[in-house]
Amino acid sequence: MKILHQLGHNRKWAIDSYFDNGIGDGFIFGAYNCTMPDFVEKMSGKQKEEYFDISFIDLQYYGSKHSDGGKLATYDFHPIHMPADGSTVIDGISHIEKGVAFQRALNLNNIIVPTVHYAACDLLKCSSLLSNVNKVIGQKRGPNEELYMTLCIPKDGIVSKEYVEDLMESATDKKIHFDGYYIACEPIVEYKKKISIDYNYYNNLLYVLKTLKNQGFKTMLAYANWDAIVFSALCDIDYVTIGTYENLRNFNCERFTETMPGGPSKGWYFSEQLLNFVRAQELDMLRANGCINVIANARNVFSDTILDVKFDWNTHKPDVHKNYLLAISRLLETIGSEADIGVRASALMVMVERARQAYKNLESRRVYLQDESSDYHLGMWMTFLKSHAA
Repeated sequence: MKILHQLGHNRKWAIDSYFDNGIGDGFIFGAYNCTMPDFVEKMSGKQKEEYFDISFIDLQYYGSKHSDGGKLATYDFHPIHMPADGSTVIDGISHIEKGVAFQRALNLNNIIVPTVHYAACDLLKCSSLLSNVNKVIGQKRGPNEELYMTLCIPKDGIVSKEYVEDLMESATDKKIHFDGYYIACEPIVEYKKKISIDYNYYNNLLYVLKTLKNQGFKTMLAYANWDAIVFSALCDIDYVTIGTYENLRNFNCERFTETMPGGPSKGWYFSEQLLNFVRAQELDMLRANGCINVIANARNVFSDTILDVKFDWNTHKPDVHKNYLLAISRLLETIGSEADIGVRASALMVMVERARQAYKNLESRRVYLQDESSDYHLGMWMTFLKSHAA
């Protein structure tokens, strides 16, 4: 398994964490935050040769002709330029071909084939587009080229077993010539939660990953949240992404069609001990009750910096996000280093139980973390792991 930085706003932090701290194995540049000259020439003070061969481009067609915002319009072949009366199934093929041609002209060997977003009720359109793109692109790939077709799975689809099975039937058809799939799945995240606890979401996304792997396709879990450690414990995923801001970890197609400003926040501390984020404002409470050591990440210079009592918390400081990047990459590497899936699942169950005990330790000291910072996800994780472990 390789770990790729999903780049967006303040991508310099992720790039620096790779070059300066050895975090991750490469990058996925997104069209929303990166113009063509940015990628082609240089990025964050680095020369093209330093990052080009370990990079992918997500052209982010998800909003199709309804796309809005960011730097998407700087790509003259993006569907944002499609006529208002254009058909995404017919005209969209041309834009997809041009998007692939753009990547080929850059001499990229690993190409993410862009696609548009469809609601679950439009599965037939999605399957038709997948088949047509396979005919015009998948069957004509160049030498030494790997094609990863984008699977954009809507939230109203991932919870439906019937939808997922029909989608997999189309994606694994014998005529398909793609090497793998770039999976962008909308999770179901409830109010005052930062990660999904919907059992069907976990069950069906794992089914997608396993089905594709069993049929010989490579898999890229894009826009992955820290629940990626659960999927990685139960399936051999080829690429998993990590991201700084939440919109790089919770995929949402509406981000590409309308402005979605985030609410005010001082930031969050990701704790390997809790397997969760802790609201920055709650760190004072933890410190006052002598509990910082319960949540602190070991061997993590960024954790040491931001947990220091003198640190002036601000969500726009790079150390806050680099703490997460280092912590989640270590968790993924620890799980992925085990060749046997059964051993992986058992190892993660030990981590989950340790996190549950850490929360009990806090409560024994009369410290109770609420809402997003609580252990709301750990019970479901344990149930899911035990029900799927060999």
